[in-house]
Parts: sequence; structure tokens; C-alpha cells
Amino acid sequence: MPVMSGMSVLPASAELLTTGEAARVCAVDPRTIARWVDQGLVPSHRTAGGRRRVLRADFVAFLRERGIPVLGGEPPVPRIAVVDDDPVVVRTLLRLLKRLRPNAAYETADNGFQAGAILASFRPHLVFLDLVMPGLSGVAVCKHIRATPGLARTAVVIISGHLTADMRAQLGGADRIISKPFTTEDIAAAVDEFVGDARAREPAGATAHGR
Repeated sequence: MPVMSGMSVLPASAELLTTGEAARVCAVDPRTIARWVDQGLVPSHRTAGGRRRVLRADFVAFLRERGIPVLGGEPPVPRIAVVDDDPVVVRTLLRLLKRLRPNAAYETADNGFQAGAILASFRPHLVFLDLVMPGLSGVAVCKHIRATPGLARTAVVIISGHLTADMRAQLGGADRIISKPFTTEDIAAAVDEFVGDARAREPAGATAHGR
């Protein structure tokens, strides 16, 4: 999803912050950031979906001009995992996710057993998880995530074309369920909700990995 600034398009490498992420950079309430933006003190940009973003370079310059300390430090690099045995789905999701969060770290797995190993070391903030896979099912992986202390804050978004009533009943630990075929809006909404607050989902001692 490109980000619009007037009639121009910001490059994909631009470091963009949500108002919540910007608020943590200087330890203020997100409503304060929104007020600064509304007053024209901090330049803002709109995504193609109408969501407001602040260019990190602009925001840091604003803070320095006013002598406001950067109390929150650098926001953590978002970590996103995609677990699906269909390579087409994995490629499609990664392409979309990298447009939405070009600065994030990514890992993928194509079966439940591989997912368990990756999740333990990568400790993602968000995982997109298929249900029907070789080895451990997505239901079992979801239960493993919820039973593992180091993954307690990981957001789990189920993406499946096989959502039976019985499966839905077993997915109480999932944060969101998306049916295949998914839309750009489905994925963007999940990323905004769960990765927009990456610091709150950062497990103790976690480090950024991935590609």
C-alpha cells in the first residue's frame, strides 16, 4: 500500500510511524501527537487507505527543535512470521506485507514443526498462520503459542480456506480469523492493529532477526 504525501508517493524505504509509535518515541499520549499533526506542527502523510502516518525524520526534527527528549528511544523493528504450506500464498503475503511494513523483519515456515522452531527463536510480534499443513496443524501451533511464555504477546491471525465450525471452536487463542481468499484491506487492518503496537508486544530480552 503506497503512502501518499499530497500528490507524491513516499519511497518504500521511508520510516513511517503511526501516532501511537510516535507517542512512544517521546513518551506522550497519542492524542498529543494527533493534536500536533492537526495544528500543522508535525507533517503527516496518508496511506492509500486513509490512515495517518508521520515520517520519522520529520518527527525527530520537530522534537529536537523544541528540545523535547526522545524518551521512548527507537521503536522496535516489527517481526512478522508467515506460516503456510502454499508457496503462492507465502509469496503473495510477503509481497503485500513488505509494502505495508518495509522496515519489518520476516520469517516463513511451510509446516507446523518448522513453525515451532522459527517461533521460538524469532519471537514475532505477529504471525499469519494457516490451519491445514503437514505435521502439526495450525490449531496445534496456535495452542503452542498461547502455552509458551516467551510468545505470550504474539498476535495470531489465522488465514484459512478450511474454516469449519469445529475448527473455529478450537481457535479461542487466535486474535483474528481471516478467510481465504483474503484482501489487502484484511491484511492491512491486522498489521495496523497488531504491529502498530510492537513495543507493547515485545517479549523480554527479544532481539530482531529475520530478513
